[in-house]
Amino acid sequence: MKKRATTSTLCRIAAYCAVFIVMLGSARAATVRGQLNRPNGKGIVPAAGVCITVSTPKGARFPRACSDFNGMYYLPNVPPGDYLLEIWTSPDPKAPPKQQNIRVVEPYTDIQPITVP
Repeated sequence: MKKRATTSTLCRIAAYCAVFIVMLGSARAATVRGQLNRPNGKGIVPAAGVCITVSTPKGARFPRACSDFNGMYYLPNVPPGDYLLEIWTSPDPKAPPKQQNIRVVEPYTDIQPITVP
């Protein structure tokens, strides 16, 4: 006599499959991270509150991030590939961002510190 799988067993199997699929999807993504600095007359200080995006060669943008009080930024879940790092330094929404070519690799892509105006 075969034993039937109970609902709780099926739920556990479904949950394990869902976790596996999520882990599989995130395995092909990296975090882009770096630091923004700005001159202040006496030297260089962290540039807090500057927004950064990553865009594809066709112009599609990933969600933005803004630098923290140390000037650090983190852009998670970017698939490996070639992109433009866009740094939005002007409060004018019509002003273009400063752009830099980057190559994203797993698990982290560290960008050299960038000085912004």
